[in-house]
Amino acid sequence: MIHRNSYTVNNQKLNILQEAHVKKYQDENRNILKEGCKKWVHKKCSGLKRLTKDSDFQCSRCQGTARPINGRPQSEVHVGSDKLDVVASFCYLGDILSAAGGCDLATTTRVKTAWKKFKELLPVLLSRHLSYKTRGHVYSTCVRSAMLHASETWPLTKPNLQRLQRNDRAMIRQICNVKPEDVATTRSNELLTLLGLEDLNLILKERRLRWYGHVERSSGAIKTALDMQVTGSRGKGRPRMTWKQVTERDRKDWKLSTTDPHDRNTWRSGVRSAMRAASQLPGRGSTDVDVAPVPAR
Repeated sequence: MIHRNSYTVNNQKLNILQEAHVKKYQDENRNILKEGCKKWVHKKCSGLKRLTKDSDFQCSRCQGTARPINGRPQSEVHVGSDKLDVVASFCYLGDILSAAGGCDLATTTRVKTAWKKFKELLPVLLSRHLSYKTRGHVYSTCVRSAMLHASETWPLTKPNLQRLQRNDRAMIRQICNVKPEDVATTRSNELLTLLGLEDLNLILKERRLRWYGHVERSSGAIKTALDMQVTGSRGKGRPRMTWKQVTERDRKDWKLSTTDPHDRNTWRSGVRSAMRAASQLPGRGSTDVDVAPVPAR
């Protein structure tokens, strides 16, 4: 027995009343909240969609519509006499841009491309007739370059960096013929030294800082976009770091805050010196080693 609003009713009658109330509300309003949105771009939002007469309601990002700063969502954008369709994502010069922002989709796409190149070059990368350093050079030139294409412009988050490092180390272990039972006891730094490679995070920082110098010296639209202040209110919680904030953090980590990026030679020299200093930190080890090829069986 349940006591509700000074009336005593049994469970069966209460369920009937609740079902009737929900049905009446659904028939009158047709916007009852029903289930979570299945689209990945909506997972960090409210996670809800509404049941309407024609189709399931979704947010503007899930519908593939653009939302201006001061306006309603729209499915088409007119630039002069041209009409542009609004899509969830598109490829531009090999980089994937998505409506959700960030570089989640871009890093996932580049990882898939890197694995495709890795499998194509597997006979060379696993050849026992080549030294480890030669194999590392082939891997860096053909596979890593495909994975890090356009990485200069990525505002990487921790999950993005972990995704890149996880796949990079998996390929390196395969090149060095590390068995699954030996993964836990094999240090990644030792394998990088064996192949003559730098740590992936250091390469990403160097690329971002090198591109940062180009942007700061530029006088075109790219510099205008970097310094542009977007108006509007900010949501609750700390927002994701922008590319500019990520590069400022890199400058602080590598002690380049006082180096002028407008002086091209000084900036390039400073970035290279900081890269060499970071690669020689304790625990990283030197990469200037060569290992004799393993005799063929």
